[in-house]
Amino acid sequence: MSVSYDEAEKFVRDEVAALTGQVPEKVTEATVLVGAGRVVDSADLVMLLLAAEDFAKENGTWFDWTSDSAMSEARSVLRSVGTLAKHLSLLPPSS
Repeated sequence: MSVSYDEAEKFVRDEVAALTGQVPEKVTEATVLVGAGRVVDSADLVMLLLAAEDFAKENGTWFDWTSDSAMSEARSVLRSVGTLAKHLSLLPPSS
C-alpha cells in the first residue's frame, strides 16, 4: 500500500507543527527541515524521522533515513516538508 503526496504532506506538516508548537497551517511544503533556516532542532528532527519511519511502516512501506546524504542541505530528502512528503509518497511497498 502506498500513500498519496497529500496524505504524506499532511502527516509531515502535522508532525512538524506538533514538534515546534506551530499551527499546521503555518507549516508549508517549503518549511525547511535541514540546513539554514530550519524549524526543528536535531532532537526534533530525530523525533520526526522516527515518526516518518512508523508512518511508512503503517502504510506498508519502508523508510531508511540513515543514508550518508540524509543530512545534506543540497541533496537530502529531508530538506523540507515537501521533499520529505514526496519521498514518503514514492516509497515502494515492503516485501
